[in-house]
Amino acid sequence: MIRAATLERILVILSDFVALSICFVLAFWVQFHSGWIADKYDPSKVFTDYAHMGLVLNVGWILLFICAGLYRSWLLMSRTHQTLRVLRAVLIGIVIIIAMLFGAEFIGKIMVNEPLNQGYLYGSRFPWIFIYGGFALFLVILFRMLIYRCLRRLLSLGFGANNILVLGATEAGKKIAEALAKTPERGQRVVGFVDERYQVMEHEFANVPVLGKYADLASLIKKYKVTGIIIAHESSSPQEIMRVLVWVCDQPVHIYLVPELYSVIHGQFKANLVYGFELQELFAFTMPLWQLRVKRAIDILFGAFLGMISFPVCVLAAIAIKLEDHGPVFYSQERIGLYGKPFTVYKFRTMRTDAEKFGAQWATKDDPRITKVGKFLRKTRIDELPQILCVLKGDMSMVGPRPERAVFISKLREEIPFYISRLKMKPGLTGWAQVCHHYDTSTEDVKIKLQYDMYYFENMSLLLDFQILVRTVYVVLTGKGAQ
Repeated sequence: MIRAATLERILVILSDFVALSICFVLAFWVQFHSGWIADKYDPSKVFTDYAHMGLVLNVGWILLFICAGLYRSWLLMSRTHQTLRVLRAVLIGIVIIIAMLFGAEFIGKIMVNEPLNQGYLYGSRFPWIFIYGGFALFLVILFRMLIYRCLRRLLSLGFGANNILVLGATEAGKKIAEALAKTPERGQRVVGFVDERYQVMEHEFANVPVLGKYADLASLIKKYKVTGIIIAHESSSPQEIMRVLVWVCDQPVHIYLVPELYSVIHGQFKANLVYGFELQELFAFTMPLWQLRVKRAIDILFGAFLGMISFPVCVLAAIAIKLEDHGPVFYSQERIGLYGKPFTVYKFRTMRTDAEKFGAQWATKDDPRITKVGKFLRKTRIDELPQILCVLKGDMSMVGPRPERAVFISKLREEIPFYISRLKMKPGLTGWAQVCHHYDTSTEDVKIKLQYDMYYFENMSLLLDFQILVRTVYVVLTGKGAQ
């Protein structure tokens, strides 16, 4: 069954294309057949000769709209906010069209000190471009509103709704369940409550089944295809709220909090107000979908390029490791990736072969287990290069938090609140924490790095990724932060 968000995106793209096509047809008629632009009037012109230009123009508009974030889910968002975003994109598009049509001529006249032709401003063509933009804005918004009206109608009939779990069979949870049941057009359907008192309470609350305890969340999310969780626990203790979040912040779901509880944890992490309903979204993923796809494309292209240019260095590193102690060149470990998915990471061996004969342990400053070659490889970050294979496979990204081992995650999730939230990000070859802090040597280091990781999560963008990659080059060249 197609999801509401996917159906929305398909319909909106098609409606935008139709709206822009209508505008192009009108522009063709005005220019050549209306007689309103005297120097362009030519009824012998046929539309089929210009159809390919309209196609190219429409594709350009669609790409601009993608870059402007107009194809994320707007179904439950403010119509005014969406209109303003479309207006901004259309204005940018009009400026680009004007620059392409008149820019070369303007620049040519300026270069030879020839006065500009005022006819463009007050004559035939220039004002019509803005009229074209106005019609594009009107039709794009009109078609979108019609689509959203139809989609909300489908949601009100139960088609494509998102499944929601409410944590806490409380009065606040009851109000939320009743409010969502009365407004199905929001597209949020409460499939059940989760409460620690599950074994001693009725298995139905507010006409909704009580499905289990917090420890059952992972299985319930999978079983009921849950996309969102609302925390409605009435406890005023920050520790209690954090204990609840530990069970859900590594799950691929949206996490919402009732306003009464938001004051309890206010200021500890970023939150977004959910439009049209009094809920706060925690750990909201702010990177637009188009940037996420560009990020993956960059991972593949940059990873392949880095792999090719670093191949001679990798060969020399392998020879040096082998000559030093005749041990294996590489070592592999299972690490935990996005949403807890395990994968195998590969690195150049920098420690003795018996480095963990007593079990997993933190690296320390001047760690005696690190070999002489390994110390150089760590300082220059060459030991990380084999992880390019993980980037190309999609288990890692070029930029993200450091992938951690399961044994450490199990320990740290109990000691550090929200540590597990790092699993909402794909781990990276480099990252904000890696370039701002040294290797982890203790739990305190992990706490510091978590702050950097959460900053990256809340501000994730292609620009920040570029900044991190540049700083990584600096760290590699200077050895700063290596251990």
